[in-house]
Amino acid sequence: MAAAAEGLLHDLEHYENFLNIFNQHQQQVVERVNRKDPFQVYNEAEFRYRYRFSKQTTLELIDILSPTLARHTTRRDALPVHLQVLTALRFYAVGSFQILHGDDALMSQSSVSRVVLDVSTALATLRPRYIQFPRTPQEVLRVQQRFFDYSQFPGVIGAVDCTHVPIQNPGGEQAQRFINRKNTSSLNVQMICDCDGRILNVVARWPGGSHDSRIFRESAIKHQLEAERQDAKWLLGDSGYGCQPYVMTPLLQPANPAEQRYNTAHKRGRCIIERTFGQMKRRFPCLKGLRLKLETTMTTIVAVTVLWNISLERREPEIDGPEVLHEIPGDIRPLPGGRNVEGLIRRDNLIRQHFA
Repeated sequence: MAAAAEGLLHDLEHYENFLNIFNQHQQQVVERVNRKDPFQVYNEAEFRYRYRFSKQTTLELIDILSPTLARHTTRRDALPVHLQVLTALRFYAVGSFQILHGDDALMSQSSVSRVVLDVSTALATLRPRYIQFPRTPQEVLRVQQRFFDYSQFPGVIGAVDCTHVPIQNPGGEQAQRFINRKNTSSLNVQMICDCDGRILNVVARWPGGSHDSRIFRESAIKHQLEAERQDAKWLLGDSGYGCQPYVMTPLLQPANPAEQRYNTAHKRGRCIIERTFGQMKRRFPCLKGLRLKLETTMTTIVAVTVLWNISLERREPEIDGPEVLHEIPGDIRPLPGGRNVEGLIRRDNLIRQHFA
Protein backbone atom coordinates (compact mmCIF):
# COMPACT_ATOMS: atom_id res chain seq x y z
CA MET A 1 0.00 0.00 0.00
CA ALA A 2 2.77 2.42 0.89
CA ALA A 3 4.47 1.79 -2.43
CA ALA A 4 1.21 2.36 -4.31
CA ALA A 5 0.56 5.60 -2.44
CA GLU A 6 4.06 6.81 -3.15
CA GLY A 7 3.61 6.03 -6.82
CA LEU A 8 0.29 7.88 -6.92
CA LEU A 9 1.87 10.91 -5.27
CA HIS A 10 4.67 10.88 -7.84
CA ASP A 11 2.12 10.74 -10.66
CA LEU A 12 0.20 13.68 -9.18
CA GLU A 13 3.36 15.79 -8.93
CA HIS A 14 4.26 14.89 -12.51
CA TYR A 15 0.74 15.87 -13.63
CA GLU A 16 0.93 19.21 -11.78
CA ASN A 17 4.26 19.98 -13.42
CA PHE A 18 2.75 19.15 -16.80
CA LEU A 19 -0.18 21.49 -16.13
CA ASN A 20 2.15 24.30 -15.11
CA ILE A 21 4.21 23.94 -18.29
CA PHE A 22 1.05 23.70 -20.41
CA ASN A 23 -0.46 26.81 -18.82
CA GLN A 24 2.77 28.75 -19.31
CA HIS A 25 2.80 27.78 -22.98
CA GLN A 26 -0.84 28.81 -23.40
CA GLN A 27 -0.11 32.16 -21.76
CA GLN A 28 2.77 32.72 -24.18
CA VAL A 29 0.47 31.95 -27.12
CA VAL A 30 -2.08 34.47 -25.84
CA GLU A 31 0.62 37.08 -25.34
CA ARG A 32 1.96 36.52 -28.84
CA VAL A 33 -1.50 36.79 -30.36
CA ASN A 34 -2.06 40.00 -28.41
CA ARG A 35 1.30 41.60 -29.22
CA LYS A 36 1.25 45.34 -28.82
CA ASP A 37 0.39 47.21 -31.99
CA PRO A 38 2.96 50.00 -32.62
CA PHE A 39 0.40 51.86 -34.75
CA GLN A 40 -1.67 52.28 -31.60
CA VAL A 41 1.11 52.60 -29.03
CA TYR A 42 3.17 55.39 -30.68
CA ASN A 43 2.16 58.80 -31.97
CA GLU A 44 3.32 59.88 -35.45
CA ALA A 45 6.61 61.43 -34.32
CA GLU A 46 7.50 58.49 -32.07
CA PHE A 47 6.60 56.03 -34.82
CA ARG A 48 8.72 57.80 -37.44
CA TYR A 49 11.70 58.01 -35.07
CA ARG A 50 11.43 54.33 -34.25
CA TYR A 51 10.72 52.91 -37.72
CA ARG A 52 12.11 55.66 -40.01
CA PHE A 53 8.85 55.98 -41.94
CA SER A 54 5.49 57.61 -41.37
CA LYS A 55 2.56 55.39 -40.47
CA GLN A 56 0.98 55.95 -43.89
CA THR A 57 4.11 54.92 -45.81
CA THR A 58 4.56 51.91 -43.53
CA LEU A 59 0.99 50.79 -44.21
CA GLU A 60 1.69 51.04 -47.93
CA LEU A 61 4.85 48.96 -47.49
CA ILE A 62 2.86 46.33 -45.63
CA ASP A 63 0.32 46.26 -48.45
CA ILE A 64 3.08 45.88 -51.07
CA LEU A 65 4.85 43.09 -49.19
CA SER A 66 1.80 41.18 -47.97
CA PRO A 67 1.51 38.82 -50.96
CA THR A 68 5.10 37.68 -50.39
CA LEU A 69 5.19 37.61 -46.60
CA ALA A 70 1.74 36.19 -45.82
CA ARG A 71 2.31 32.86 -44.14
CA HIS A 72 -0.30 30.28 -44.95
CA THR A 73 -0.50 28.52 -41.61
CA THR A 74 -3.14 27.59 -39.06
CA ARG A 75 -0.81 28.38 -36.14
CA ARG A 76 -2.44 30.91 -33.82
CA ASP A 77 0.91 32.45 -32.91
CA ALA A 78 2.11 33.09 -36.49
CA LEU A 79 3.59 36.55 -36.80
CA PRO A 80 1.26 38.84 -38.83
CA VAL A 81 2.69 40.55 -41.90
CA HIS A 82 2.52 44.01 -40.34
CA LEU A 83 4.64 42.87 -37.38
CA GLN A 84 7.13 41.20 -39.72
CA VAL A 85 7.57 44.48 -41.60
CA LEU A 86 7.78 46.55 -38.41
CA THR A 87 10.36 44.17 -36.93
CA ALA A 88 12.56 44.48 -40.02
CA LEU A 89 12.18 48.26 -40.15
CA ARG A 90 13.20 48.43 -36.52
CA PHE A 91 16.28 46.34 -37.26
CA TYR A 92 17.27 48.63 -40.14
CA ALA A 93 16.89 51.54 -37.69
CA VAL A 94 19.12 50.04 -34.97
CA GLY A 95 21.19 47.32 -36.65
CA SER A 96 21.16 45.02 -33.61
CA PHE A 97 19.24 41.85 -32.87
CA GLN A 98 19.99 42.33 -29.19
CA ILE A 99 18.19 45.69 -29.09
CA LEU A 100 15.22 44.26 -30.98
CA HIS A 101 15.02 41.35 -28.57
CA GLY A 102 14.99 43.87 -25.74
CA ASP A 103 12.24 45.86 -27.48
CA ASP A 104 9.94 42.86 -27.66
CA ALA A 105 10.93 40.01 -25.36
CA LEU A 106 8.14 37.89 -26.84
CA MET A 107 10.30 37.30 -29.93
CA SER A 108 13.44 35.22 -29.74
CA GLN A 109 16.61 36.46 -31.42
CA SER A 110 16.39 33.60 -33.92
CA SER A 111 12.82 34.66 -34.78
CA VAL A 112 13.93 38.24 -35.34
CA SER A 113 16.78 37.04 -37.55
CA ARG A 114 14.39 34.94 -39.66
CA VAL A 115 11.95 37.84 -40.01
CA VAL A 116 14.69 40.25 -41.12
CA LEU A 117 15.85 37.76 -43.75
CA ASP A 118 12.31 37.21 -45.05
CA VAL A 119 11.47 40.92 -45.26
CA SER A 120 14.86 41.83 -46.77
CA THR A 121 14.44 39.17 -49.43
CA ALA A 122 10.95 40.42 -50.23
CA LEU A 123 12.19 44.01 -50.50
CA ALA A 124 15.15 43.00 -52.67
CA THR A 125 12.77 41.45 -55.20
CA LEU A 126 11.32 44.96 -55.68
CA ARG A 127 14.67 46.19 -56.98
CA PRO A 128 13.61 46.38 -60.68
CA ARG A 129 10.61 48.48 -59.67
CA TYR A 130 12.38 51.03 -57.47
CA ILE A 131 16.02 51.07 -58.66
CA GLN A 132 16.10 52.01 -62.32
CA PHE A 133 18.82 53.56 -64.44
CA PRO A 134 17.46 56.13 -66.93
CA ARG A 135 16.84 54.44 -70.26
CA THR A 136 14.47 56.42 -72.45
CA PRO A 137 15.61 59.72 -74.01
CA GLN A 138 13.05 61.53 -71.86
CA GLU A 139 14.39 59.97 -68.64
CA VAL A 140 17.99 60.72 -69.58
CA LEU A 141 17.19 64.33 -70.46
CA ARG A 142 15.31 64.84 -67.21
CA VAL A 143 18.24 63.60 -65.10
CA GLN A 144 20.75 65.62 -67.12
CA GLN A 145 18.68 68.79 -66.76
CA ARG A 146 18.41 68.38 -62.98
CA PHE A 147 22.19 67.98 -62.69
CA PHE A 148 22.81 70.98 -64.93
CA ASP A 149 20.40 73.18 -62.99
CA TYR A 150 22.15 72.24 -59.76
CA SER A 151 25.83 72.15 -60.75
CA GLN A 152 26.08 73.72 -64.23
CA PHE A 153 27.73 70.50 -65.43
CA PRO A 154 26.17 69.23 -68.69
CA GLY A 155 25.50 65.67 -69.77
CA VAL A 156 25.49 64.07 -66.31
CA ILE A 157 23.28 61.03 -65.81
CA GLY A 158 24.55 60.11 -62.34
CA ALA A 159 27.20 60.45 -59.66
CA VAL A 160 29.10 57.26 -58.83
CA ASP A 161 31.04 56.25 -55.74
CA CYS A 162 31.52 53.40 -53.30
CA THR A 163 30.84 53.20 -49.58
CA HIS A 164 32.04 50.61 -47.09
CA VAL A 165 29.49 48.70 -45.00
CA PRO A 166 31.21 47.03 -42.03
CA ILE A 167 30.40 43.33 -41.78
CA GLN A 168 31.23 40.22 -39.83
CA ASN A 169 34.13 38.63 -41.71
CA PRO A 170 32.88 35.40 -43.30
CA GLY A 171 36.24 33.71 -42.75
CA GLY A 172 37.55 30.92 -44.94
CA GLU A 173 40.10 31.17 -47.72
CA GLN A 174 38.70 34.51 -48.95
CA ALA A 175 38.66 36.22 -45.54
CA GLN A 176 41.56 38.55 -46.36
CA ARG A 177 39.73 39.99 -49.35
CA PHE A 178 37.17 41.57 -47.02
CA ILE A 179 39.82 43.54 -45.09
CA ASN A 180 39.76 47.20 -46.20
CA ARG A 181 42.30 50.02 -45.85
CA LYS A 182 41.15 50.67 -42.28
CA ASN A 183 42.02 47.05 -41.46
CA THR A 184 38.38 46.17 -40.77
CA SER A 185 36.03 43.83 -42.60
CA SER A 186 33.50 45.32 -44.99
CA LEU A 187 31.64 45.12 -48.26
CA ASN A 188 32.55 47.84 -50.75
CA VAL A 189 29.17 48.89 -52.16
CA GLN A 190 28.96 50.86 -55.40
CA MET A 191 26.01 53.16 -55.97
CA ILE A 192 24.99 55.66 -58.62
CA CYS A 193 22.49 58.38 -57.76
CA ASP A 194 20.69 61.19 -59.55
CA CYS A 195 20.65 64.83 -58.50
CA ASP A 196 17.91 64.18 -55.93
CA GLY A 197 19.85 61.36 -54.25
CA ARG A 198 17.69 58.63 -55.75
CA ILE A 199 19.73 55.45 -56.26
CA LEU A 200 19.82 54.45 -59.91
CA ASN A 201 22.13 51.45 -59.59
CA VAL A 202 23.64 49.42 -56.75
CA VAL A 203 26.31 46.70 -56.65
CA ALA A 204 26.54 45.08 -53.21
CA ARG A 205 28.70 41.99 -53.63
CA TRP A 206 32.36 43.11 -53.58
CA PRO A 207 34.72 42.51 -50.63
CA GLY A 208 36.05 45.56 -48.81
CA GLY A 209 39.55 45.11 -50.21
CA SER A 210 38.33 45.72 -53.78
CA HIS A 211 39.32 48.95 -55.54
CA ASP A 212 36.42 51.22 -56.54
CA SER A 213 37.55 51.33 -60.14
CA ARG A 214 37.63 47.54 -60.43
CA ILE A 215 34.06 47.29 -59.11
CA PHE A 216 32.95 49.76 -61.75
CA ARG A 217 35.03 48.19 -64.51
CA GLU A 218 33.31 44.82 -64.01
CA SER A 219 29.80 46.19 -63.52
CA ALA A 220 26.99 45.79 -66.02
CA ILE A 221 26.36 49.54 -66.03
CA LYS A 222 29.90 50.21 -67.26
CA HIS A 223 29.39 47.95 -70.25
CA GLN A 224 26.08 49.62 -70.98
CA LEU A 225 27.65 53.07 -70.94
CA GLU A 226 30.58 51.90 -73.04
CA ALA A 227 28.20 50.71 -75.72
CA GLU A 228 26.50 54.13 -75.72
CA ARG A 229 29.58 56.34 -75.43
CA GLN A 230 28.94 58.11 -78.68
CA ASP A 231 26.23 59.99 -76.79
CA ALA A 232 27.11 63.04 -74.69
CA LYS A 233 26.26 61.49 -71.34
CA TRP A 234 28.52 60.46 -68.49
CA LEU A 235 28.84 59.82 -64.80
CA LEU A 236 30.75 61.98 -62.34
CA GLY A 237 33.38 60.08 -60.37
CA ASP A 238 36.48 60.84 -58.33
CA SER A 239 39.97 60.44 -59.74
CA GLY A 240 40.14 56.85 -58.57
CA TYR A 241 37.94 55.85 -61.50
CA GLY A 242 40.22 57.31 -64.14
CA CYS A 243 38.92 59.57 -66.87
CA GLN A 244 36.77 57.57 -69.30
CA PRO A 245 34.54 58.61 -72.19
CA TYR A 246 31.58 57.81 -69.92
CA VAL A 247 33.12 58.90 -66.56
CA MET A 248 34.25 62.48 -66.07
CA THR A 249 36.82 62.90 -63.28
CA PRO A 250 38.32 66.08 -61.76
CA LEU A 251 41.58 67.64 -62.87
CA LEU A 252 44.23 67.16 -60.21
CA GLN A 253 46.03 70.38 -61.19
CA PRO A 254 43.72 72.85 -62.98
CA ALA A 255 45.86 75.22 -65.01
CA ASN A 256 43.42 77.96 -66.04
CA PRO A 257 40.04 79.52 -65.12
CA ALA A 258 38.11 77.16 -67.45
CA GLU A 259 39.60 74.10 -65.76
CA GLN A 260 38.88 75.60 -62.34
CA ARG A 261 35.25 76.17 -63.32
CA TYR A 262 35.10 72.57 -64.54
CA ASN A 263 36.42 71.30 -61.21
CA THR A 264 34.01 73.47 -59.23
CA ALA A 265 30.99 72.20 -61.18
CA HIS A 266 32.29 68.64 -61.03
CA LYS A 267 32.75 68.77 -57.25
CA ARG A 268 29.28 70.19 -56.71
CA GLY A 269 27.67 67.45 -58.81
CA ARG A 270 29.72 64.57 -57.42
CA CYS A 271 29.23 65.55 -53.77
CA ILE A 272 25.59 64.50 -54.13
CA ILE A 273 26.53 60.82 -53.86
CA GLU A 274 28.63 61.43 -50.73
CA ARG A 275 25.78 63.36 -49.13
CA THR A 276 23.37 60.58 -50.08
CA PHE A 277 25.55 57.98 -48.35
CA GLY A 278 25.50 60.06 -45.18
CA GLN A 279 21.74 60.54 -45.27
CA MET A 280 21.13 56.84 -45.96
CA LYS A 281 23.24 55.78 -42.99
CA ARG A 282 21.46 58.25 -40.76
CA ARG A 283 18.05 56.91 -41.80
CA PHE A 284 19.20 53.28 -41.69
CA PRO A 285 21.97 52.91 -39.07
CA CYS A 286 22.22 49.18 -39.79
CA LEU A 287 24.54 50.24 -42.66
CA LYS A 288 27.10 51.23 -40.03
CA GLY A 289 27.63 47.55 -39.32
CA LEU A 290 25.90 44.27 -40.22
CA ARG A 291 26.60 41.04 -38.34
CA LEU A 292 24.70 38.68 -40.61
CA LYS A 293 25.57 35.85 -42.94
CA LEU A 294 27.28 37.18 -46.07
CA GLU A 295 24.40 36.45 -48.45
CA THR A 296 21.91 37.94 -46.01
CA THR A 297 24.10 41.03 -45.67
CA MET A 298 24.13 41.60 -49.44
CA THR A 299 20.37 41.12 -49.60
CA THR A 300 19.83 43.51 -46.69
CA ILE A 301 21.89 46.25 -48.34
CA VAL A 302 19.80 46.01 -51.50
CA ALA A 303 16.62 45.99 -49.39
CA VAL A 304 17.67 49.16 -47.57
CA THR A 305 18.49 50.80 -50.92
CA VAL A 306 14.96 50.02 -52.11
CA LEU A 307 13.59 51.55 -48.90
CA TRP A 308 15.75 54.65 -49.40
CA ASN A 309 14.22 55.27 -52.82
CA ILE A 310 10.76 54.69 -51.39
CA SER A 311 11.50 57.29 -48.69
CA LEU A 312 12.35 59.81 -51.41
CA GLU A 313 9.33 58.88 -53.50
CA ARG A 314 7.08 59.34 -50.47
CA ARG A 315 8.87 62.56 -49.45
CA GLU A 316 9.64 61.25 -45.99
CA PRO A 317 11.24 63.96 -43.79
CA GLU A 318 14.99 63.68 -43.35
CA ILE A 319 16.07 62.01 -40.11
CA ASP A 320 17.49 64.47 -37.59
CA GLY A 321 20.86 63.80 -36.03
CA PRO A 322 24.57 64.43 -36.42
CA GLU A 323 25.97 64.33 -39.93
CA VAL A 324 27.18 60.86 -40.83
CA LEU A 325 30.52 61.39 -42.49
CA HIS A 326 31.46 59.43 -45.56
CA GLU A 327 34.24 57.04 -44.57
CA ILE A 328 37.83 57.55 -45.67
CA PRO A 329 37.88 58.96 -49.21
CA GLY A 330 38.31 56.54 -52.03
CA ASP A 331 41.81 56.01 -53.36
CA ILE A 332 42.22 58.88 -55.83
CA ARG A 333 44.92 56.99 -57.71
CA PRO A 334 43.39 55.14 -60.66
CA LEU A 335 44.49 51.62 -61.33
CA PRO A 336 46.89 51.17 -64.27
CA GLY A 337 44.96 51.48 -67.50
CA GLY A 338 42.14 53.39 -65.82
CA ARG A 339 42.73 56.54 -67.88
CA ASN A 340 42.49 56.44 -71.64
CA VAL A 341 43.14 58.88 -74.45
CA GLU A 342 39.53 58.98 -75.64
CA GLY A 343 38.34 59.93 -72.16
CA LEU A 344 40.94 62.69 -71.82
CA ILE A 345 40.04 64.09 -75.24
CA ARG A 346 36.34 64.10 -74.37
CA ARG A 347 37.05 65.90 -71.10
CA ASP A 348 39.26 68.49 -72.84
CA ASN A 349 36.55 69.11 -75.43
CA LEU A 350 33.93 69.50 -72.71
CA ILE A 351 36.07 72.07 -70.87
CA ARG A 352 36.74 74.02 -74.04
CA GLN A 353 33.13 73.99 -75.27
CA HIS A 354 31.31 74.61 -72.00
CA PHE A 355 33.62 76.02 -69.33
CA ALA A 356 35.96 78.26 -71.35
